[in-house]
Parts: sequence; C-alpha cells; structure tokens
Amino acid sequence: MARLRTFTNILPQPVRFGLRKALFYGAAHRCPLCQSSIREYRAHGGGAEVLEARKVVGGMRRERDRCPVCHGADRTRMMMYYLATEAGIGRTPARVLHVAPDYGLYLWLRRQPQVDYVATDIDAARYRHIEGIQSADLTAAPFPDESFDVIICSHVLEHIPDDRAAFRELFRILRPGGRALLLTPYAMDGKGTEEEPGISDPAEQDRRFGQWDHVRIYDRDDFLHRMAEAGFEAALYEPYVADTARAAALHLNPHEALPIGRKPAR
Repeated sequence: MARLRTFTNILPQPVRFGLRKALFYGAAHRCPLCQSSIREYRAHGGGAEVLEARKVVGGMRRERDRCPVCHGADRTRMMMYYLATEAGIGRTPARVLHVAPDYGLYLWLRRQPQVDYVATDIDAARYRHIEGIQSADLTAAPFPDESFDVIICSHVLEHIPDDRAAFRELFRILRPGGRALLLTPYAMDGKGTEEEPGISDPAEQDRRFGQWDHVRIYDRDDFLHRMAEAGFEAALYEPYVADTARAAALHLNPHEALPIGRKPAR
C-alpha cells in the first residue's frame, strides 16, 4: 500500500482524482463538493495527544467525515455551505481568493457561475493542477489593495510565524463590504493561545502543536481578537444554529463554527 501511495502521489491531481473516483465508487453518498458517488465517508484527523488534550476543533478525530475522492472534510463542506447561503456565491459576481486551495472546494467553486477565481499558495508548485495559481507569501501578498470580494484561508495561519502581518494583509486586499473566511484549528479548553513563532524543530512542533509544521495552537477567542486587531468585524458563523437539519445532512461538526471577518463598507 505504501508503494502504491508513493506511485500515485507523483501523478497529476486530476489523474489521482479519477483513480479514487473509480476505486471508491458506490451509491450510498454523493459528495456535495466533487459530486462523486461514494460508498462511505472515511475517518479523518486525530492522532496527536495535544489536540485531544486541548479539545482542538479541526484537529480531533472525526468518523465518517472525509470524502475519499476529493478529500473534502466537514470544515470544507461548512465553508461551501456558508459561501452558497450567506455570501451569495453562484448568485452574484464575486472575485474570490482561495489560499492553499483544498481540492474539493476548488472543484465546487469552479462550478459556480459568476466567480472570478484566483488561487494562491506560498508553494504554488504543489498545486500544478490549478491553472494560473500564484505564489504568495501572506505576510507580503502580491495583490493590490481591495482586490477581492471573498477570501478563503483555511488551516493556514497556524503555520505562519508572523500571523498578525498576514491578518493585516488579508484585510488590506479585501474589498469594503467583503468577507474573509479565516478558519484554523482552535482550542476550546480555555487555556489561551500557545505559540512559538521561531520554532524550527519538527518533532517538537508535532508534540506541542499537533503537526510538524505548525507554530501555534490558537484559542478561539484570541483568534477572533487577532482578526479584530487587523480591522475585521469578526464573528462566528454557526451552521447548526443557521439550519440544524441541513448542517446535520452535510455531516458538519456540531462543535465547529466558522470565523468570518467582514471589512466595513465605506
């Protein structure tokens, strides 16, 4: 199995997608992100002691959660749901910046009418399947002021040593009245944010933050505070409050809310 993974990982993402679609085909579910018919959703997350101990939403194990074809998980479906129901995606013209684009949400966004889609990552070569993706350091984004109506930045900021600079840049490039979906793993144990931006020991990062390339575990309230520091009107979107039945049908995490940053309209 390990050799098979090594071989398939060198294939282009669309080829891997097609192979997974055939391998996991079934009639039990239809992924709302990639539209694949699948036998089952698979377990996702977990495995790091610190994430369980600190009750890190977005890091703990979830059963029957991830699509085996596009790898879209509960948080990806939550963002899709918000974009469709609250942000007007597919109904009104919108220029969208997708940071570190996860494949399932990318596929969904590309199907939506009136979306001017821009993808970016600090290592754009990882996303060779996405045409026109731009390399960008979020602490010095190569985009003009007020460039985007919507910004999607999921599970990125916990990697960035100078996250406050990244928050400021995201605010700068968002248009007045625009929305930024800024999702991260966050702790719910009330013990605050733990971070060491200068850390460079992958084993210690894995032990302290739950992943070898993370530099912090955010406290949820502190994360919202840092958004507000940058100028955002920060709030939490709670899908189970918005529509319990639909959130349950999408198998969203009842403990997870989506941080939304709005740029005040002039």
